[in-house]
Amino acid sequence: MRLRKSVLRECARLAVEGRGFKVELISGPGIVPGARLRAIKGSEEREIAVRSSLDREVGLTRRPNGGWATIPRMDEVVVAVPVDGQPDSAEVLSFAPDVVIKAFDAALAARLKDKPGFPIKAPLFVALDDRKHGRPPIAEAGLKSKAQWQTVVPLAAVPRQRLSPAISPVGFIERVKQEFADLHGVDVSKVTVEFRITS
Repeated sequence: MRLRKSVLRECARLAVEGRGFKVELISGPGIVPGARLRAIKGSEEREIAVRSSLDREVGLTRRPNGGWATIPRMDEVVVAVPVDGQPDSAEVLSFAPDVVIKAFDAALAARLKDKPGFPIKAPLFVALDDRKHGRPPIAEAGLKSKAQWQTVVPLAAVPRQRLSPAISPVGFIERVKQEFADLHGVDVSKVTVEFRITS
């Protein structure tokens, strides 16, 4: 199975289910399928933001007022990434939202110190591991050590039918808009999409 972010998000869902929760997808405009979960166990109900990354970094964007998008409203943040040296598995880690926010606040402060004009719309990344690959080092790395739980999920555990649900035109357009917004570090409300078929 090819490792894609959609596969990682399914691994995140399986990891939460493995902790005894019934898991429902939360859908809505601009929400990538699997990026928001509602986890229920008895009387406990949690809203979870799922972040997936192919390079073991967590990315967040800010709102126009400077606050972090999504995370402050969540009960838990679950991150799914490839396992180093194990192409057939995903590592799933859970964080308290305030831990993630504290790490990103520190990373943002360092970035603003180096680059005072750092745009509010630009995404910011924090590495899970102590060492980063590729990008220049930033203030916060080693976020993995602050996880409240972690597990490894074999990619083979992801049911194929979950990876190819019927795609509605509206869901497809919303997903394209969200991915384009994430790529360019802008709010999804600023993105419009137009498709043309030429003969």
